[in-house]
Amino acid sequence: MREVAINCYSYIWKMAADEAIDHLAGLGYRELEFMVNWPHLWPSALGPQARRRTRQALERNGARIISLAPPMLDLNLVSPAPEMRRYTIDHYIDVIRLAGEWDVPWVVVVPGKTHPLLPLPDHYRDRWFDDALVELERCAAAEGVEITLENVPNSFLPRAEDLMSRLARIGSDRIGITYDVANAVFFGEDPSQGLEEVASRLRFVHLSDTSTKTWAHATIGTGVVPVQDIGAALDRIGFTGPTSLEIISPEPDADIRKSHDMLAGWGWRPRDQH
Repeated sequence: MREVAINCYSYIWKMAADEAIDHLAGLGYRELEFMVNWPHLWPSALGPQARRRTRQALERNGARIISLAPPMLDLNLVSPAPEMRRYTIDHYIDVIRLAGEWDVPWVVVVPGKTHPLLPLPDHYRDRWFDDALVELERCAAAEGVEITLENVPNSFLPRAEDLMSRLARIGSDRIGITYDVANAVFFGEDPSQGLEEVASRLRFVHLSDTSTKTWAHATIGTGVVPVQDIGAALDRIGFTGPTSLEIISPEPDADIRKSHDMLAGWGWRPRDQH
């Protein structure tokens, strides 16, 4: 049966990282993803004591962090401002080093965004992005970490084939893909086809629900994401890696449980067996 991991997005304004580990372990979850968001988890504000507390929380709960994911709102690897590009790269490097310290296997990288009215020319965008990925991949290799690209609707690489084409162009086998099924549906991509497209690079999957009119990461079963088809697609491609509930909700405990119960009907391990 497929296992269920939990993304901590809903807890970023409620708990520090070590508190979230204790809390979610109390709900039965020990594979976790963390959003890198102040004050929840922020490398430059995370002193030695806080880093030790987080590692101790992982050890006492028998838990592990499977990925660290900096959100893209204030970060942009293809910003026209060189200072912003440099800040973004340096922040990702801080996150990669933190992942190495905590034995986290993956750091999620979101492709940058361009201006919707007058995008910068492709030759600038492509050079800046490719150069950034090469630098980040080199740092990740030194730390024993792997970076993954995620399909995000408002980035310049929103589709599965966009990500695969870009990685083929860069040429590194050490860069994977995180595939978000709600992001795919909101952008108009069939997530089952998208999963098959990225199968050779797929490292883990984000699960949530959304409509096609409003972008969301809602409780499974409340939108239009065909989750029952997702399980079948994962079986077809032989994917055995982590699948993570990335639910954004004001009542995350209840909505995570509801979502997990829905998944259990489609081949994921039930809550009482976690």
